[in-house]
Amino acid sequence: MSVFPQLQELADRLKAQPRVVAPAAEPLLAYGYVRTPELEPSYADTCADLLTSWSAACGWQLGVVFRDVGVGSCQLRRPGFTGFLDVLALPQAALALALETPQLARRPEEAIRLGCVIRRTGVDLRVLAEELAATPS
Repeated sequence: MSVFPQLQELADRLKAQPRVVAPAAEPLLAYGYVRTPELEPSYADTCADLLTSWSAACGWQLGVVFRDVGVGSCQLRRPGFTGFLDVLALPQAALALALETPQLARRPEEAIRLGCVIRRTGVDLRVLAEELAATPS
């Protein structure tokens, strides 16, 4: 992961966090989303790996990590995000995951709008980097 130092730092901080296991007898179902403007599938793969390891450590079953690779923040056509919204509407879905807010959108007002769209599906949205920023190091 040394190719992406910002992701390595995030991974280290996620590993250091105390685990809050999902309160269910059976793992609850989560879905993830990654958007990157660069045509760099390995970045999206690394993000998906982080979401997968966080989910497993916290007792969530991660269904699919939807990806929009090479898609700018202002692009309206986001097939990965569309698929993400579709599965979040399923009755089994309980959690939407993203690593960082810019993966939703660069502009804060757009990220807030997309967060509202996600929450309207009935699931909780967790942006892991924001949670880390809100907790003391």
